[in-house]
Amino acid sequence: MKSTVRSTHDYTGQLIDAALRAGAAHADALSVSDTGDAINVRNGTVESVEREDARGVGLRAFVETASGMAFATASTSDVSPQGLQKLAEQVLAMARISEADPDAVPPVGANHPTEQQLADWRLRHPESDAGWSLEEARDAALACEEVALSCSTAISNSEGAAASFGISHVVYASSDGFSAAYSKASASLSISVIAGHGDGMQRDYAWHRALHVSGLRTPDLIGREAAERAWRRLDPGSMESGAATVVFEPRIATSLLGHLIGAINGRAILQQRSFLTDCLHQPLFPAGVCIDDNPDHPDGLGNRLFDGEGTRTASHHLVSDGVLQHFLTDRYTARRLGMPETGSAVRGLTGDIGIGSANLIWQPGSLSQTDIIRQIRHGLLVTELIGFGVNSVTGDYSRGASGFLIENGMIVRPVQGITIAGNLKEMFAQISHVGSDLTWFGSSAVPSIAIEGMTIAGA
Repeated sequence: MKSTVRSTHDYTGQLIDAALRAGAAHADALSVSDTGDAINVRNGTVESVEREDARGVGLRAFVETASGMAFATASTSDVSPQGLQKLAEQVLAMARISEADPDAVPPVGANHPTEQQLADWRLRHPESDAGWSLEEARDAALACEEVALSCSTAISNSEGAAASFGISHVVYASSDGFSAAYSKASASLSISVIAGHGDGMQRDYAWHRALHVSGLRTPDLIGREAAERAWRRLDPGSMESGAATVVFEPRIATSLLGHLIGAINGRAILQQRSFLTDCLHQPLFPAGVCIDDNPDHPDGLGNRLFDGEGTRTASHHLVSDGVLQHFLTDRYTARRLGMPETGSAVRGLTGDIGIGSANLIWQPGSLSQTDIIRQIRHGLLVTELIGFGVNSVTGDYSRGASGFLIENGMIVRPVQGITIAGNLKEMFAQISHVGSDLTWFGSSAVPSIAIEGMTIAGA
């Protein structure tokens, strides 16, 4: 593994040198090497075994023009000296015919991690694999499916279970002399089953992903969750239209977090296409709501010491006691908006810099989901959302939903074929409860969220 990191590190350095020789004023390079295995089983039989072993390098190069800096990006999987030289020449040719941006921020002078910070990071995050062999992953998938099929007579079929594991190596280098690498392993287990027969069938699933198999929920727990979710959905009805309290279970509440992060993206703010453009340092949520972006968490799959521009990452309280504290920025948007850099640049091997979070954590409250439901006279527990009726400019929200009717503090029956609607800014302000059931979904951790006064369109 370590030799792989060294070789990809050499590729980025070679690519930077080639770009500078070809006439680049500044350049940075990214290399990614992914190795992984995935096993799919169905009805007790292994259906497929897939192996991924991919690598590539990407280059971003800047040239000086009379109107300012212009740049271009491209990538290749050919890491031979000839391939790297060809890529550098192609990117420089593209940059020379690209339109200049006087506000462009070349990869020089970034707030890079120090050597000591890099060393400390490696001590906290030593390189390791995900902890599974191919046989162990197969056995976990088979056990998960067996549990799901056997825990209720209502379960009529399996759509399959899957186990995967692998490791990714990322290397970044820039023409100002900074270069660094990190590795990240992960493992996942999932299962999807069907309950009922004929026109009354319902399907549902369960999954978990962690940095190491020791952090995964057991095949027994994942299988039982999928089966219970499927059979509880049998014989659904509708519900009356009107206003009601809507409870988003954790895995559905991740979508609310996603809408927030999209709206505080510095590029969206800069382009005036966010419903939160004028909300910085304003109360957005009820007092007590806290949402953090943490790039160094023991359970988070979004850990990173530096971002896609080599900028040192740091923890940020995005929402503190209900008040929106930060927009997420890269170096470009920070300069244009006159705001601090948050180290939130993300990038692929090609294309422009984007903005994204590391590990998002919606800090939990004190009540369980059951206790929250007990306080609701009329409402809906949402367990599935359908479609994407969300306007990121206005915040208007309308989505199809399925879940469970809540009456007088109790779950009464399953419902489907309904629509929930509102406006995201109003929805955030009308949060009545934040649950204690904080649940990790990759790089996001979210509890149950209850929102009062949403509009429901039923039968």
